[in-house]
Amino acid sequence: MRWLIVLIILTLGLFGPVVAAQTEVDTIYGLITVDLADVRAGPDFAYPTIGQLPRDASVVVLGRAGDFFERWDGRQWIQINYGDSPAWIYARLVRTSVAFNSIFPTGRILPRDANGRVPDVFDLSTDVCSQWQGTFTLTGDFNAGDRELVVTYPELKGANVYSVIVISPSGERRAFDSTTGTSKIVLDHLPQEGGAYTWRVAPYWTNSSYRYQWQQVCLLRTGGTFNKPDTTPTQGGQG
Repeated sequence: MRWLIVLIILTLGLFGPVVAAQTEVDTIYGLITVDLADVRAGPDFAYPTIGQLPRDASVVVLGRAGDFFERWDGRQWIQINYGDSPAWIYARLVRTSVAFNSIFPTGRILPRDANGRVPDVFDLSTDVCSQWQGTFTLTGDFNAGDRELVVTYPELKGANVYSVIVISPSGERRAFDSTTGTSKIVLDHLPQEGGAYTWRVAPYWTNSSYRYQWQQVCLLRTGGTFNKPDTTPTQGGQG
């Protein structure tokens, strides 16, 4: 009887209306719906299988990769607590207690080349984004008269371009791209608005010179904040 109630709740979570996104204190559960579900090192079929779970096994859901629109297409994954570490299961094999798109994103599927294959430059022994470790730094001060800030961030094996996204207090965004673990935020390329700005970084892989063909490898991570003066031109000169 208890499992019947759980199954009804899980079914409503997957196929019912989309509910509000979870908060940090919510616990989301999943139920395996096939005889044996492969557990993988990362959110992609290219990752190795590190274990299996039997039908009706209960799991704690940590996050998701991908989005569900009209059908399962291999790009929707559930991150679960597997032993002492996180792992991934293809979402079609798990019935979750909330709708898939309401689960907080924690990962991304891997880039593909023109042949539909994952580039060989990536180390797939573990979740690629778990390898993206290191410190974020910022030097310079716009309020002290600097015209550029230098930011550093960890490099990721396989990524060949990085985008530093700067967000103004009102939400306006600017991108500063680099092929290394260092980039410059240029004052003249920012909005005129003053206040506290946030900068975030995402790694990409590409084999094209066209930005719209870049494939993001990991979710944006916040590097830090900085303050910027109002640079709105004043009457009779520049501010």
